[in-house]
Amino acid sequence: MASVTLTLSSKTNKDTGKAEVLLRYRNTRAVALRGHSRTFILPKFFVDGKIVIKARVITPEIQEALDAKSQVDLISAHVIDKGNSIPVEDFTQDWLQDTIDRYLYPEKYIEDEDTALAFQDKTADYLKYTKLSKKREENYGIIFQIVYRYEMYSGKRLMLDTMTPEDLSAIEEFMRTEHTLFTVTGKYFHRKFKPVPRYEYTWTHTVHGRAPLGRSENSIVYYMKAIRAYWHWLLDMGYTTNNPFKQYSTGSQNYGTPYYLTTEERDIYYKAKLDDEELALARDIFVFQCYVGCRISDLFNLTPENIVKSPNGLSVQYIPEKTKKDRQRTVKVYLAPTAIEIMKRHKGEDPEHLFPRMHNWKLNTSIREGLHEAGIDRVVTTINPKTGASEQHPICDVASSHMARRTFIGNLYKKVKDPNLVGKLSGHCEGSRAFARYRDIDDDMIKEMTDLLD
Repeated sequence: MASVTLTLSSKTNKDTGKAEVLLRYRNTRAVALRGHSRTFILPKFFVDGKIVIKARVITPEIQEALDAKSQVDLISAHVIDKGNSIPVEDFTQDWLQDTIDRYLYPEKYIEDEDTALAFQDKTADYLKYTKLSKKREENYGIIFQIVYRYEMYSGKRLMLDTMTPEDLSAIEEFMRTEHTLFTVTGKYFHRKFKPVPRYEYTWTHTVHGRAPLGRSENSIVYYMKAIRAYWHWLLDMGYTTNNPFKQYSTGSQNYGTPYYLTTEERDIYYKAKLDDEELALARDIFVFQCYVGCRISDLFNLTPENIVKSPNGLSVQYIPEKTKKDRQRTVKVYLAPTAIEIMKRHKGEDPEHLFPRMHNWKLNTSIREGLHEAGIDRVVTTINPKTGASEQHPICDVASSHMARRTFIGNLYKKVKDPNLVGKLSGHCEGSRAFARYRDIDDDMIKEMTDLLD
């Protein structure tokens, strides 16, 4: 069992009066090493082998002592974590000091790689020069940040010419387990996430959003495919000839059978009496989306200028944001009477857009509550995103704004049965593999098609 104990150097700085905290590392009886923490503290804060700070008022002196204690705690946790991952026979006399210095000054340990390129060296160019939608560009940036956190946490800088399939597997596993490096307090919207000591330095010294929750297998597959797309670009640009993806499989995403509202359920939901204003607004947004089929991000960007009048009636015309950089194709959908009725009801509530904006989490929660109040609780089979297992739930419990898009596509496909024609209205390109996630060939369609043989 590895352990770290602290001592204080007998030498003090004449100007500051501080002394350096020294580390003693033990791992079984075979390993006993000493190292410098490069961290200094006033002797009065060091008592019986521990840094002890007792103060009600945080003065500059106290804050410096607290920072020093935090630094030493992080170093100790890092050293123990690193030591537990290597065999006892691999320890050398300078292992402890080398591990501490690599942790404190990682930039100094870039091993003579002036001409060699690292994984992160071209990520900015990739995002700048490739045709990615705004949303995908944001997603890829987040994925590259995850890889950078893996590099910092593992202490391994990924180089293009030496990266291996094992490195890819390690990145994948890090994505799968990063959430375990946090402690959680509170419940629901009041939860607070704090990195465990050995991960605190990495988390506080990198760019990130909120602490990660457990990532689904579908998300991890998507992340690894994004890294593969970046790697193919590196190969095409001639930045490396090494391709670790030749011996690595990203796997495939599993979405199960798509579920959506029938036209009858959609109409019941629309006609349901909902007294709560937010539930009613979420209902109207959802049903309008059921009639136009756009993504929720595109719907909230719609303005009165997107509504075009022609001899055939009113239509909504827009260019999908997700594919704008790849192909600027205008999607045109004529508005049904119900959609026009909804649009007129909310006219002027937002001076610039067709509908007032709602936060996604609030919109999805309101949709579920509204469906529940409307009595739409048909049981559907879903795939648990984290375990991959099939589960049964009332459709009102698993609904979201994106289900409105599936409702549009699924019901239209049942009547038209032409994926390219429906895709023209939904914004999917011809032959889109993603289209299969939105429609299902149900029993009625199978019966109808087999009847054609007679």
